[in-house]
Amino acid sequence: MIPPELQSRSFRPYISASTSAPSFSSITNGTTSYDQNPSPFLDRRASSSSSSSASSSSRSFKNSRFSPSSFIYNSRIAIALVPSAAFLLDLGGTPVIATLTLGLMISYILDSLNFKPGAFFGVWFSLLFSQIAFFFSSSLNLTFNSIPLTILAAFLCAETNFLIGAWASLQFKWIQIENPSIVLALERLLFASVPFAASAMFTWATISAVGMVNASYYLMVFNCVFYWLYSIPRLSSFKNKQEVKFHGGEIPDDNLILGPLESCIHTLYLLFLPLVFHIASHHSVVFSSAASVCDLLLLFFIPFVFQLYASTRGALWWVTKNANQVHSIRVVNGAVALVVVVVCLEIRVVFHSFGRYIQVPPPFNYLLVTITMLGGAAGAGAYVMGMISDAFSTVVFTALAVIVSAAGAIVVGFPVMCIEIYKFDGECSFADTFKSYVVIS
Repeated sequence: MIPPELQSRSFRPYISASTSAPSFSSITNGTTSYDQNPSPFLDRRASSSSSSSASSSSRSFKNSRFSPSSFIYNSRIAIALVPSAAFLLDLGGTPVIATLTLGLMISYILDSLNFKPGAFFGVWFSLLFSQIAFFFSSSLNLTFNSIPLTILAAFLCAETNFLIGAWASLQFKWIQIENPSIVLALERLLFASVPFAASAMFTWATISAVGMVNASYYLMVFNCVFYWLYSIPRLSSFKNKQEVKFHGGEIPDDNLILGPLESCIHTLYLLFLPLVFHIASHHSVVFSSAASVCDLLLLFFIPFVFQLYASTRGALWWVTKNANQVHSIRVVNGAVALVVVVVCLEIRVVFHSFGRYIQVPPPFNYLLVTITMLGGAAGAGAYVMGMISDAFSTVVFTALAVIVSAAGAIVVGFPVMCIEIYKFDGECSFADTFKSYVVIS
């Protein structure tokens, strides 16, 4: 067997570095001592490794999906949460206002003393104690004569209060730096939950002011407004937006605030909740008349038409990303929905409330009103969908506009046209003519 000192270094894996590697020594006063300073070669290796680690850390920071910045949707969130907070303060009364004011003053003092965590927890404790004061001071049990409704109302108030706290948490910059994942989760939570809470709170406030008769339509309107504000695909405030250039200008799905699940739930909420709410609140007269049946159809198909219009802004991105498929879905379903909406509006609104303004006797009044409303809706829908793009479609749109305008003018009796008809005798003498006026109104 070859002795270890004659073996090459590749065959000596278990020999320690002290025996295999040369040592640099210096002779001082006749004694040999090991040099404790590293060699220049090791210095260069250490400096290069430190620089490479620094560059790799900088590259990892640049490649990070999180980009610290301010929350850019404050005004959008304020549209929903500020009126909701004012309504909660009105329901809670003086105890809630006093508790919240005292807590926010303490939080402001802590923030001015540069004690950021204290200010953060001060805001949350202020909201917590104000919610406790709300439960003891509000009269929810007297407002609702049902225990389940009282529990649902209390849960709605607590949820709104929590969303206000989540919105306030996004204003603290140190949370973005120390806990970026929490900031992303809070932003997604706000956009996913605010439409539900805000539409319910706004409907509650409107019912308190004007009554319960048309509550389903109020809820439908608020659902459409908040769907447009929060459910249309939007970029996150905190995710890195530099990735767009690497996808050919196409925004990655991970950079959007809401995912497919939240978008699907928002769509179902928009389409079905007003209808379910109407059935629950008017269950005794749902099928009592044709107008009641039209209410059911309108509460479903009006949000459906709005959803199809919102798809022009990417609202159906979670269904498919094929533009041709989305366009076909929009056109086919939109045509059916427009016919149903127009017929129901004629029965429920036009002939029910404005029948005395129609100057044409039956059955021509039904025909002319249908031409006016359905033609106008078809023209408006084609224009919104961008289907008027060439010379032929422009001519068709112009002809449709003329027909709709003429039919509408005849229906309402405006303008009054006076036509002079002159009938001449066989000799065409002016003295033998007579003049008759035919007034068409």
